[in-house]
Amino acid sequence: MIKDTVPLLFGVDMDNEPVKRAILVVSSMSISLPLAMQRDMASLSKTSVISALFDTLMIGVIVFFAPIRESVAAAGGIKEVLSNSVIRGDTMFVGLGVLSFAFVCQDSAFIIAGSLDTPTKGRWAAVTGLSLAFCGSLSLICGISGYLAFQMETEGNVLNNFEGSDTQIAATVARALLGSTMFFVYPVASYVVRHVFVVLLFEGRSSIVFVKSITVFVLLGPLTHCMRHTDHVPVQYT
Repeated sequence: MIKDTVPLLFGVDMDNEPVKRAILVVSSMSISLPLAMQRDMASLSKTSVISALFDTLMIGVIVFFAPIRESVAAAGGIKEVLSNSVIRGDTMFVGLGVLSFAFVCQDSAFIIAGSLDTPTKGRWAAVTGLSLAFCGSLSLICGISGYLAFQMETEGNVLNNFEGSDTQIAATVARALLGSTMFFVYPVASYVVRHVFVVLLFEGRSSIVFVKSITVFVLLGPLTHCMRHTDHVPVQYT
């Protein structure tokens, strides 16, 4: 996601893989790695709030600048759009898989629960319920707005549909917000992997040197994979 988003902000051609990889390495080592070096999950609370704020702003940009009215009117009205919107068996499970992956958060559930100021069952239930409801609402708003605006031409990354000159600035702002959230999201997942390594290898007790070494190793693994492979072929909707 970072390799596909951040280079566009600098005007890099999407076919220029060497420059894209260089931007990925520099940005990951200078932003994601220092955040992943934090002592515990609670240290990432501020970046998590910023990430949620950026996600909300990004959805707002998409909804505001998406040509929903024009697209619905050209299709014959909202009733016509809904009547032509059927469940497609050939792509339904692709969509469900994407949504399921987006809501994967159980891997860090216990660690986040333990980082609460008062980790009671009632407070944890409130946190998880509000969080999932908030994320689900954003997903619905983004998905419905994107489909109404571009319908069957909607791409996997809806920002790629904003091709007009009047929406390029909005798309650039949305990409900047999306790229920023990726920098803030990775350290949370990295901390979970680091925690597992420390528990398995050192029974939960390890020096700061080993912890930081594991953090660097966890970052270099996926970073190396992204460096060696190009993007997957996107799913085509017919």
